Amino acid sequence: MKRTPLKKKSKTSSATLQRKLWELCRKIIKKKYGSTCYTCGKQRLMKSNRHTGHFIPKAASGAYLKYDLRNLRPQCYHCNINLGGNGAAFYHNMVEREGQEYVDQLFLDKQKIVKADDHYRMLIDKYETMLAK
Repeated sequence: MKRTPLKKKSKTSSATLQRKLWELCRKIIKKKYGSTCYTCGKQRLMKSNRHTGHFIPKAASGAYLKYDLRNLRPQCYHCNINLGGNGAAFYHNMVEREGQEYVDQLFLDKQKIVKADDHYRMLIDKYETMLAK
């Protein structure tokens, strides 16, 4: 009996989707928040000192929040890398600027489970549309 090969759902790998999605996220965050570190306030972040940091770390956020714009803000290298995201300042600023309900909703959304690649494709479409405006 001859077997037929399984058909791939998509030719685009998950890693490729994530790279594209991250690039879109970085552009949107820069456009929305400018070049000031969200956690320490350092201004005029440029090139290697300009990072896009996660409020809820990507290792703990799952596919749903990993590329969610509500969870991302500009950070300097020192806060994002040396201070591991500077979580205490990040939390304080999120509550102060966005409100406790906003922060609580992010923590609730952390529990959401989605099919990663399908969710990433949907976000890519959404974010490309946002940038085109």
